[in-house]
Amino acid sequence: MSEPTSQDLQALERRIQRRGLLLAGGFMFAIGVVNATSKVMEADRRGIAIDPVFAWFEEMSGVGVLVLLFPLVAIAVRRVPIDADTWRRALPVHALFTLPFAALHIAGMVLTRKLYAAAFWDRGYVFFDNVAQDLLYEYRKELLAYVFFVLILWLVRSLEEHKREVEFLRSTARSTGRLTLKCGGQSIWLDADEVLWAKAAGNYVEVQAGGATHLARMSLTALHDQLQSAGVDVVRVHRSYLVNRARVTRVKPSGDGDIRIEMSDGSELRGSRRYRDDLMSGLA
Repeated sequence: MSEPTSQDLQALERRIQRRGLLLAGGFMFAIGVVNATSKVMEADRRGIAIDPVFAWFEEMSGVGVLVLLFPLVAIAVRRVPIDADTWRRALPVHALFTLPFAALHIAGMVLTRKLYAAAFWDRGYVFFDNVAQDLLYEYRKELLAYVFFVLILWLVRSLEEHKREVEFLRSTARSTGRLTLKCGGQSIWLDADEVLWAKAAGNYVEVQAGGATHLARMSLTALHDQLQSAGVDVVRVHRSYLVNRARVTRVKPSGDGDIRIEMSDGSELRGSRRYRDDLMSGLA
């Protein structure tokens, strides 16, 4: 893969933070809704009088401050990445980061609630009854929130890097006419027009090309896109099969509405009636 420029990396980091924020924020908002409705419903079930508006504000203020702190976690993960090579050194550092994260969240939501209570309530707001116990109780939740944010960032980064890799492989196929397949711990390159057919096999794809079968870790759709980018007339003939239409030598009915497809190497594949018209339109 070509070396990214500093502008590319900056754009990638902004995209990761933005999409991570949307994902984490949406999830935290959903949790806040569940907690607020549960609090109101439980109070009603027990016959306890509470202010439902404040119950909602109490939950959502915690969510809001958490969302505001997400960029700080993104910066921490960017400065101290957690991966297979660095996790032993990174985890203790992030464990320390959870302390200011927890302090900022608790201080922010308590201040917000106190300001709301002073403006709209006829009594004050008390957060701590027993400071030591309450801080320990809250820290457990803060720790989970921090870990959740880190996992969200890891997930979004993995998806973005995978997307970038797929785009690069398609560009390479377009410019060279060759496929790049990851087979086990190695990468192999094939002339795209040598591919006869491919079959989905769980998280892998069996690729028949050049008289050999290669088991590549990719989706059938990703292979289809690479082949099309390389200029190969490839078509889906079944949800689990695709073929190089230039290598099809015969198509015949199977007797149940589906078709049998004979390839130039003598192999025979089953085609679905759902995809029959797509195949035949390119052969006519």
